Amino acid sequence: MGKVTIGLITAPGVSERLGRDIIDPLAETASIIIDDTVDWHFDYKADPLASSAEFISESFDRAESIKDDNGWDMAIAVSDLPSISSRKVVVSEFNEEKKVSLILVPALGILGTRKKLRNLIIHHVEQHYDNDPAEGKGAIKSNFMNRISVVDPGEDEASNNRYILRSTIVGWAKLVTGMTYMNEPWTAVGNLKTVVALSFATGTYISIFPTPWELSLDYSIWRLVLLTFIAIFGMTGWLIYAHNLWEGISTKNQAPYRYLYNLTTVTTLLGITIVNYLLVYMLLTISIIIFVPMGLFETWTQVDPDVKWMDYLNLIWLVSSAGILAGALGSTVEDEEKIHNVTYSYRQMYRYREIEEENRKISKAQQKEEFGGTEQTHDESGED
Repeated sequence: MGKVTIGLITAPGVSERLGRDIIDPLAETASIIIDDTVDWHFDYKADPLASSAEFISESFDRAESIKDDNGWDMAIAVSDLPSISSRKVVVSEFNEEKKVSLILVPALGILGTRKKLRNLIIHHVEQHYDNDPAEGKGAIKSNFMNRISVVDPGEDEASNNRYILRSTIVGWAKLVTGMTYMNEPWTAVGNLKTVVALSFATGTYISIFPTPWELSLDYSIWRLVLLTFIAIFGMTGWLIYAHNLWEGISTKNQAPYRYLYNLTTVTTLLGITIVNYLLVYMLLTISIIIFVPMGLFETWTQVDPDVKWMDYLNLIWLVSSAGILAGALGSTVEDEEKIHNVTYSYRQMYRYREIEEENRKISKAQQKEEFGGTEQTHDESGED
């Protein structure tokens, strides 16, 4: 029985957790699907892979280098960066001669991500093992893969096969939702405690005055809905403006990726704001029911003798929207790093610094080796 060792390399963050979750059953799955006479072994390594989507080819080269350094038979790299080719969303790339693959998780969307990733990994292992990539470069078969086609990336690329999503619209929708998922907006909700606290405090304060009560009775449903949209989009816009989250035109980024990052930033912050809105609504529901008794509601307003629960809900709805608008101003006192951490551009800069630090260490080690293992020092005292 022969042994085949596959190195699974993942970028830090969601990709790393996905990789650790699915690596254990991969050997058994490969034995069942590919060849049960082979002893399949999967090694694991986390690595930044590349600093940005504009340099995604560096991920492929990096994976090849890690494969050679570890003596693996093949390497499958899993990145959280997006990739676009002729306006089509790239799912993965591979080179059957080098036996290296690169899978781009955001292109998988948010539904069944683990299963899709596991199937793609096994599929790429099979391609490298059989050395027969997608016959005639036609359609790839089976489940999720029947929406994928193979194209030739061109002579200048490190890979010689590229999997893309056929539908441009579906592909971009999957990519944006997948990138939003990779941003992990649910982790940022707890970081915006100041926004929630200020929104709740403002809503509670204005609810003790009769004016919001009167307005909640006069406002139609559509006006309340409009106010909700203004509150949510207003807070999202303010977060982007106050913390400089919008990527402008720069020589460091390409237009398609700039659009992607900005759109993902908007969808991520919208998700965070909506969750905060619902949280403030629940808190104000308890507060208003306790501090605004029905008798007082009837006395201070021109409402009908019997106050309906819908009147209470409209009041809570109104003050929640007003509270969120006030809470947006409180976001300026939040930790900048917490806000920036939910954007792709920030993580790319962090990853870039990691790679620079690693290259610096490698360069320093090479210099030590070159000078006989001793670090060179310079006496700047001027003494003989």
